[in-house]
Amino acid sequence: MELFIKGIGVSPGVAIGPTLPFRVHTTDVPQYSIDDPVAELQRYDEAVERVRTSLTDVIHRTADEVGDTYAAIFRAHMEMLDDVTLRPDIERLLNENHLNVEYLVDAKIKEMTAALKSVDDASFRERISDFVDLGRRILHALSGEDEESLDHIETPSIVVAHELTPSETAKMDMGNTLALATDEGGPTSHMAILARAFEIPAVVGLRHVGARVGVGDQVIVDGTSGQVILRPNPATVEKYMREKERQDQERQALISAGTGKASKTLDGTEIETLANIELPIEVTDSLKDQCQGVGLYRTEYLYMNRTSLPTEDEQFEVYKRVVQSLAPLPITMRTLDIGGDKMVSYLSDHKESNPQLGWRSIRFCLDRPDIFKAQLRAMFRASAYGTAQIMFPMITGVDELREAMRVLQQVRDDLEARDVPFDRDVKVGSMIEVASAVVLAEDLARECDFFSIGTNDLIQYCLAIDRVNQRTAPLYKPHHPAVMRMLKQVIDVARKTNIPCSICGEMAGDPLFTETLIGMGFASLSMSSVSLPRIHAEIANTKLLAAKRFANKILKTGSGSEIKRLLTERAKSRDTLRLYRTGKQAPNGTTPT
Repeated sequence: MELFIKGIGVSPGVAIGPTLPFRVHTTDVPQYSIDDPVAELQRYDEAVERVRTSLTDVIHRTADEVGDTYAAIFRAHMEMLDDVTLRPDIERLLNENHLNVEYLVDAKIKEMTAALKSVDDASFRERISDFVDLGRRILHALSGEDEESLDHIETPSIVVAHELTPSETAKMDMGNTLALATDEGGPTSHMAILARAFEIPAVVGLRHVGARVGVGDQVIVDGTSGQVILRPNPATVEKYMREKERQDQERQALISAGTGKASKTLDGTEIETLANIELPIEVTDSLKDQCQGVGLYRTEYLYMNRTSLPTEDEQFEVYKRVVQSLAPLPITMRTLDIGGDKMVSYLSDHKESNPQLGWRSIRFCLDRPDIFKAQLRAMFRASAYGTAQIMFPMITGVDELREAMRVLQQVRDDLEARDVPFDRDVKVGSMIEVASAVVLAEDLARECDFFSIGTNDLIQYCLAIDRVNQRTAPLYKPHHPAVMRMLKQVIDVARKTNIPCSICGEMAGDPLFTETLIGMGFASLSMSSVSLPRIHAEIANTKLLAAKRFANKILKTGSGSEIKRLLTERAKSRDTLRLYRTGKQAPNGTTPT
């Protein structure tokens, strides 16, 4: 009997296929008395050395195949392995209890993870999987068992698991992975990020899906809606096969129509389309064909999922790789934007009652100039290898922007004094994400080279809605009239002061808003790479004069529900995707392939 399970879709698309249940089988850890604690400690030391060798191999392989950013996760595991307290604790427990070392290691790891689970700070709880991962490695090394792995999957399969640790995702055979479905995880988990990068459908938060399937069970994963269907009946399979075929054909037509071409409206107005990225692996040849650069490079991922700061040289190598890979196209690097829902445990042990309004983003950087300057130096050094821009997040006013610029100038002067190569013409911009920045946009425009509107946070702060709070999620409305009018106010200022202005929040990749944004005056949109083909189609199906008229109608509407109704009806009347399904018309008058 088929079973529908609702989770959280973190990577869009439909996949149908047999399951490959992947469970980290907890080794039955034996418990017995020992006579020689010294010999048992030696067993521990030898196991740790084997783990160290294995981790070193994983770090090098991951850096080569995926990038230094992801390899940093395993460097953090290496640091945990070298934790000065772990070996003395094991030695003490051996001498006190005279029990076998694997039993004591297992007990110690369980004790550490239990302690993390009791901490309110989510950033500490995120490290649980790291401890479990490391503990499993040591236990396998002590037992001599081979580790369960996903590095070679025999046939195309849907991987179903309770949770996938960093080690497992880094080694996964993506070529034979049709989709991913896990009990645990979130949109920013390692698995979710890789799934999006490889365009593999994925659903997380499924609770007990791992316990409900066997090897080879047929499963449907709908990463768009967050639906997983176990053992579907023939009618359901046929329905989703048609949907998958439709999506695949539609996406291929969209990609083919947009590849290698500038995005232009029906009347010839060019709209710049850019990509948002988090990992170097996301900069591929196909991405370069689909966009005109990177409008938002989220650099904070390099600081997360580890136990210490990345060095300046480590950052430089990562930024250099991204800039070189994208050259000659431009890349806009956002300085460190941590805090709020992106906590880095080793940088703050202070629990904030309202982190979204707390010590985050540019506030943190200005309070920690040592960290800020190291990142800026790495960014400037990387600029010598391509075209780079730098922008500051969450700027609230002129004084804050000037202080950030003062630090940046100190870094620039230092590099020049030491004759370090960098691009002297690097542009510096401000993100517009809070209401005060909207009000002061004209003043800010005199202090920087460009604007980038982060709609995710702008909506959050405009409407006083915590965007990661499940209870308030329904109140998070991009179509709110106040949000629309703020966007118009900023783009008008940018055009008046003659500085570029793009949107890099999720609204830029939502086809419901494309025509309206163009009608407001936006000529640059930056989005997740998976959204690029659809937005290209929307741009190519837009007439500028009609877009302006429709945008004016939206801006005069004072009701959010009415704006949503207008947007939805407009989308139905435009029916851009029908052009591809029927083949009657395609962007710029071409025929879909």
